[in-house]
Amino acid sequence: MNSQAFEELTVLVVDDEEFALTLAGKVLNSIGVGQVITASGGQQALDLMAETMEDIDLIISDISMPEMDGYAFARRVRYGVVPRFKNLPILMLTGHDTEHNVQKARTHKINGYIVKPAEKAKLETLIRQTIGD
Repeated sequence: MNSQAFEELTVLVVDDEEFALTLAGKVLNSIGVGQVITASGGQQALDLMAETMEDIDLIISDISMPEMDGYAFARRVRYGVVPRFKNLPILMLTGHDTEHNVQKARTHKINGYIVKPAEKAKLETLIRQTIGD
């Protein structure tokens, strides 16, 4: 995937912390991602996905959120709550990359983890691996 392809990406970032949303948006923009959409929680993200006519290419979601954690959000995406996004790649933001998270990733068909704070080079590499070269 070249940098021009990054310009065509739309990434949905889901996090309950405003600072984390802002930081993720800045990092994504710095690696050339064309559009970043944000949601402050899982339900808001699902509502946004249901209402949008635009394509979304990737979801980056925090794991630890009130009301609906990242795994519950991923489960709803995978169950097809919004059918056209059922197979969308999902990356999870986490404070800890643990074996427990890796096991949960398999269960929820999560494509990878980003340890907070997201480093530019690691995020770019993970997106390339997830979306494809």
